[in-house]
Amino acid sequence: MTIGVKIDRIMDNPKSAVLAVASLTLDGAFAVHGLRVMNSQKGRFVNMPSISYQDREGKTQYSDTFHPVTKQARDYIQAAVLKAYDAAVQQQMSVQQFIPDQNAEPVLNSSF
Repeated sequence: MTIGVKIDRIMDNPKSAVLAVASLTLDGAFAVHGLRVMNSQKGRFVNMPSISYQDREGKTQYSDTFHPVTKQARDYIQAAVLKAYDAAVQQQMSVQQFIPDQNAEPVLNSSF
């Protein structure tokens, strides 16, 4: 099985457990959107896409719309998504190094 992963959006909210949203393709034939890279006290993990609904007692419940059937498949998907996330963060950091600080004072060379 080949997996292609695209990080659709990196979140910029330090108060949120969601670090990024990703999509993946399986064998170039099946696309899955809405995977979330999450951060918890136990570390980072990939949360599968899900829908929310109200149960009979009015409590919000979640049901995965996509999920791997085996632990091996889950581990494979999680490793691929986290690797893509790490690469996207590194790329974003390297790009930000070349963006000038908008609040910095301009440096004027006044020597004649």
